[in-house]
Amino acid sequence: MHLPWEGFGYTALFALTGLALMFVGLLVFDWIVPFKLFQEIEAGNEAVGWMVAGFLVSTGVVLGDAFRNNSAWTDGVSYAVLGILLNYLGYYLWEWLTPRWSLNGAMTKGSKAVGLACFGIFVALGLIISGAFS
Repeated sequence: MHLPWEGFGYTALFALTGLALMFVGLLVFDWIVPFKLFQEIEAGNEAVGWMVAGFLVSTGVVLGDAFRNNSAWTDGVSYAVLGILLNYLGYYLWEWLTPRWSLNGAMTKGSKAVGLACFGIFVALGLIISGAFS
């Protein structure tokens, strides 16, 4: 027999876990890029702001599908972590495949156009990764 409030508890568990994973994922991303995300945003670098926004949207899409497609909390967390790692891999794969056009270099220069392109890259990555989960 299911108690009426069990659904609320599971919703809270998955939501809080997702928020924690998103926050940790962003901190790790800040650690692995060659510039400081939060310092760049605080200094007014809109390109980095767009990139971080894209990362957060992508991560949210990935987390949503990881939890939606897995009823067990541990499975959802495992797929969510995999999705975040694939986001990092996608970013660096793009950086590697475009050696004449450095995302990292353009970000530190504040190129808003590259920031918007990076936003799009992350959204596309999130959709591709979440589609692979289903």
